[in-house]
Amino acid sequence: MHRKSKSNGADELGFTLLEVLITLSIACIIAPLSFLAVSHLADEITIRHFVEDLNETVRDAQMEAITQAQLARIVFNNPEHFYYVSINNRIERTEINKRILIYGGQENVISINQLGHFSRITTFTISLDKIRYKFVLLLGQGRCYFEKTSG
Repeated sequence: MHRKSKSNGADELGFTLLEVLITLSIACIIAPLSFLAVSHLADEITIRHFVEDLNETVRDAQMEAITQAQLARIVFNNPEHFYYVSINNRIERTEINKRILIYGGQENVISINQLGHFSRITTFTISLDKIRYKFVLLLGQGRCYFEKTSG
């Protein structure tokens, strides 16, 4: 905006104090809103990446159980933020983001037999704040799927 001073005839360029305060107020309102949107997007990416890694871990454990003709177990430990895969007395431990929780019924264990099938029908819930995924294990042919339920 341009302001002309009529008193001395010289041109003065700039903004009034009121214009600056209004602009600053709007910026202060928009900044936290944009931070919340970016934060939620980061959470979406974090949990989606975890779900994809877990899916790959389950598929790898099934293949190992079949090729070694051994039972495989995937055990989730929420208090200490990790899960491990146990096959033939060999354990591979994987850390979990401290904000991600996995829970499913009585036990947080996935058992896979020598044919690559799950020992029981189970549904796990994987959550990160308000974002939730459902991980369902089906009997027969070792089928499973992930589905986003909220967030």
